[in-house]
Amino acid sequence: MQKLGSRVSLCIALLLACAICDAVPAQQITVMLLNGKNGKPQSKVRVYIVLGNPKHQHRLDLRTDRDGDVRFDPSEEKTFQVRPIGEVACGEQPIGAAYRDYSVYEVVSRGGVTANDCGHLSPEPIPGRLTYLVQPATWGELFRN
Repeated sequence: MQKLGSRVSLCIALLLACAICDAVPAQQITVMLLNGKNGKPQSKVRVYIVLGNPKHQHRLDLRTDRDGDVRFDPSEEKTFQVRPIGEVACGEQPIGAAYRDYSVYEVVSRGGVTANDCGHLSPEPIPGRLTYLVQPATWGELFRN
């Protein structure tokens, strides 16, 4: 009888653990905007994060914090795009080219760092974070984009 009671307790504990696991929020992704020349975080930059495939995508309108970060929950989406306003990518995104899709799985599991033609900065990837290297756009770049 005592063995039956301990087994029931074990089953209840497993069920509670499963319920708690379902309540854990999904993995957040952080996109950090850094100046590709000097490595300084780009704060107060408006960034559109576009989630999903072209037919069913939705856009998040975010602003970077003082550390240059924007955070979002990708939900069930497999890809996302980063579209900073007033900044241009340092070699990752040629002006006028289609925006690059980033894999949610790759960023969550390994992290990512974009190309840098602006300087010699090359930060290490951190799981859950995409380090997006940028520089302020010139007037000509703003109108071509």
